[in-house]
Amino acid sequence: MTTTPELSREERDAAMVERYADGETLDAIGQSFGVTRERVRQIIAKVGGTSAEESRKSRLASKEAAATAARNAFMAAYGDLARQMARRGVTRPDAIDKLKALFPAMDAELAEDALRTSSIVFDKSQMEDIFSKEAVAAGVWYLLGSNLGLAPDRQWAAVNIELSLMNELRAALESAEADVEDVSTILGVIGAAQKYLQENPETSITGQRYEHLRDELVPALGLVSRQGAFPWPPTRQTVTKRFGGWNEGLEAMGIGTAAKGRPKGLLKFTQADYEDAVRNFNRFALSSGVKPTFAGYDAWVKQEIHAGNSRPSGAAVRNIYGTWLDAVRAVQE
Repeated sequence: MTTTPELSREERDAAMVERYADGETLDAIGQSFGVTRERVRQIIAKVGGTSAEESRKSRLASKEAAATAARNAFMAAYGDLARQMARRGVTRPDAIDKLKALFPAMDAELAEDALRTSSIVFDKSQMEDIFSKEAVAAGVWYLLGSNLGLAPDRQWAAVNIELSLMNELRAALESAEADVEDVSTILGVIGAAQKYLQENPETSITGQRYEHLRDELVPALGLVSRQGAFPWPPTRQTVTKRFGGWNEGLEAMGIGTAAKGRPKGLLKFTQADYEDAVRNFNRFALSSGVKPTFAGYDAWVKQEIHAGNSRPSGAAVRNIYGTWLDAVRAVQE
């Protein structure tokens, strides 16, 4: 038990009031003076000291001040490293794990608190990220075949599609409650599309048409996961993210690129224009105390246009960077 020096009764009572006003608990004060918490409460009430509510607020303020100081100290030590990792597409849990491995003395709980409340935008693990690049490409092949109205070619698929890819797609489709006939048909259409492209190498599909088919065909086939989403075939944004662009993805798959497709949205705005727009919006969001969201960006663009400043739309930004989070991470300071 903590003790205190000999004090007069008046000095003791004044000390109790002062310590309670500073946010110390009745129990802690009572232990240091060798009396019960109830006796401390009586003395404070008699002397006319701080109320319990005021003391609670003081304790909370002291606790928050200490937490803020700890977060600031963490960011001073590791904030720049965290920003660099975020720009590379690292998730917050992975960033903390990397820092903990390299700096064992670092407090992981403090790191989570500091990074969660910071302005740093980390990547988020998405359902589509569980698929291999081959499975992402297979989604494009499937919708390309559907767009062409091709009948399944199971014989070609049996010879040319790798078993590892078949197993990955089968697991994904069965988790979305597709039956064995659905799986067989989808694999056959993928095979038919790949065979067709060998004879018609200029055949292509636009990102807009791909997304339209996905929105139309996938729910119709019942390819909805137990969580209510249909991650495969992946979204156009996922394809763009994984391959660095829609046309880049088509080229990597051996599919012709759409002749009318413009180079990733850079027809009206330059790359510098996109970076400047997202960076300025981030600064606006930070100064306003709000999160730099996709919806918030579109609202900000309307304000900018009204003020006479031409800015790329949110959809155009997402087309350039793959996802909105990628855009924010690319320019965060």
